[in-house]
Amino acid sequence: MTLFQTPEALLAYHPASDMLHLSYSAARLSASFKAAYQQALDKMVQNNVDKLLLDLKRNAPPTDDTDKILRPLTEALLAHPHRSLFVAAVVSESQYEYQVGNMLTASAMALPSDQVEFNYFTSRHEATDWLSSQ
Repeated sequence: MTLFQTPEALLAYHPASDMLHLSYSAARLSASFKAAYQQALDKMVQNNVDKLLLDLKRNAPPTDDTDKILRPLTEALLAHPHRSLFVAAVVSESQYEYQVGNMLTASAMALPSDQVEFNYFTSRHEATDWLSSQ
């Protein structure tokens, strides 16, 4: 079921897996990503959905996505301190190498570890499997 759609973003809910899927196709994270991502976080909290597949697999060069991904997630959790959320971000191989090499420490420090499990993947299948096992 489609919950939000723009030319660059599609947010859908999959009832069989009780999971939200945000697919973002632009080359850079822009204001449209911010709006779509905020919709996804709001829907997660409002509808008690605790899994989000964040599909960011794009051909953009690696960038620091902390302000665009981790900070809004942290803010959503502050409003709902008793929720546990699972987010799988699917990124390109170069994004993955950058994130794991440079951002893993920052993401671990930015998120409350008892409330959020946030992982980067290069495969949608692996990300979906991980979310399904949660």
